[in-house]
Amino acid sequence: HINRERNSMRHYLFVYGTLKKGFPNHDHYMRSARDLGKYQTIEKYPLVLCGPRYVPCMIFSPGDGQHVEGQLYEVDEECLNRIDALERVKDSDGYRRTVIRVSSSGRVNQDIRDALAYFMLPEQITDRRSNNLKTYGPDQAKKYTPRK
Repeated sequence: HINRERNSMRHYLFVYGTLKKGFPNHDHYMRSARDLGKYQTIEKYPLVLCGPRYVPCMIFSPGDGQHVEGQLYEVDEECLNRIDALERVKDSDGYRRTVIRVSSSGRVNQDIRDALAYFMLPEQITDRRSNNLKTYGPDQAKKYTPRK
């Protein structure tokens, strides 16, 4: 009974890379998520490709970069736990999950919501493979290699 209540907790999650619909990690990790549409960050952040696997990384450096475009989902605890494992949030070199503000892409500064997002810290970025991106698209996804 307690487990069922815990899993019914819902969170807003902003995704900007391989978890977006149509991208490599979406179908496996986002199957229980509810798509709320296209959103963008209110604050500017650097979004870059990193390392030999060309992983998309949003860097926690508010004010730098661009208003990152992505998708907003409503997710349950189970989905969030799966993504935490993918993003290795418990590892020192993994992503950090934090709350940011996002707004609907179609209406700038409207439909503003607090949402969870996954970031790398600036000091974690040692092998940057791109300039700052506004959006992670099919051209960038072609370079991506999943973790083995």
